[in-house]
Amino acid sequence: MAVVTDDAAALPPAWAAAAAGTGGLAVVGMPVMIGGQIFPAPERAPGAGDDEVPRALLLALAEGRPVTTSRPSPGQFRRVYRRLEAAGYEGIVSVHLSAELSGTTGSAWIGRRAVDVPVTVVDSRTAAMAQGFGVQRAWTAAGAGAGLEEVAAAAREGSRDNTLLLWVPSLEPLRRGGRLAPSAAVLSQVLPIRPLLSIDGGRLVAVEKPRTAARARARFAALVGEALATAEHEDPVLVLHHLGDEDGARELGEQLVEAHRPDARLLVCPLPPVLAAHVGLGARAAVVEGPSARPVLHPVPPGTAPGGD
Repeated sequence: MAVVTDDAAALPPAWAAAAAGTGGLAVVGMPVMIGGQIFPAPERAPGAGDDEVPRALLLALAEGRPVTTSRPSPGQFRRVYRRLEAAGYEGIVSVHLSAELSGTTGSAWIGRRAVDVPVTVVDSRTAAMAQGFGVQRAWTAAGAGAGLEEVAAAAREGSRDNTLLLWVPSLEPLRRGGRLAPSAAVLSQVLPIRPLLSIDGGRLVAVEKPRTAARARARFAALVGEALATAEHEDPVLVLHHLGDEDGARELGEQLVEAHRPDARLLVCPLPPVLAAHVGLGARAAVVEGPSARPVLHPVPPGTAPGGD
């Protein structure tokens, strides 16, 4: 069995390159449009970073220039699936960014019609390394000889059994990109909030709505620390995603591991451009491997007043 995913999975480059080197993993590029130029190249090896993309993206976000994203085309999936079919794989599990946030799964469904081997398209119902954990678990199952349905089940389980928390300094980029519910978009324009978000049922939801950046940073660290301390997984992985602040993310991650779960392993990875384009400068995300006895997801009902200081 082979596993296919997209850029939104935010796979650690070293792991992705090693997995692709042993066979059975492919990553489909998700286009980002900056100033009329499309990044990245739609076809490239997993783990092969393109430093030009984050540099151009950071500059565009800092200057307030429009940045847009697009789903991969069905043709991209068709080429990847055909290549894996020609390599002798008997089935493919394709694991993708939440269908509530992107049309990627739709392109995968269309692309799979061009191959004779069975292709199971899995909507991860999440993003970033929360999706990436599903990809990793699927790839491990495939390597152990699991069948198509077992690999797909591993992908769903890995994508579900983790905790994701996102801090965005402003809701404006998400509003412009159409990733917010209408009520939340209106709220973002009239109230000064620094929201903490998660994903529930494939959609972005508010966890807390602090008014200041200082309060948001403190609550982000506290909630991630609680999830890490209560993660129901041996030697869990804590992933800190950043946008242009690797040192700050690493420092926070090390503090959280030391304070809450010394047996945890820390990974620091940039937010992939296709996600960074919608969350803006200063955004940070954390993913804790394994279900938690203290999940962060207690959504604030739309339209309620923001809490915190």
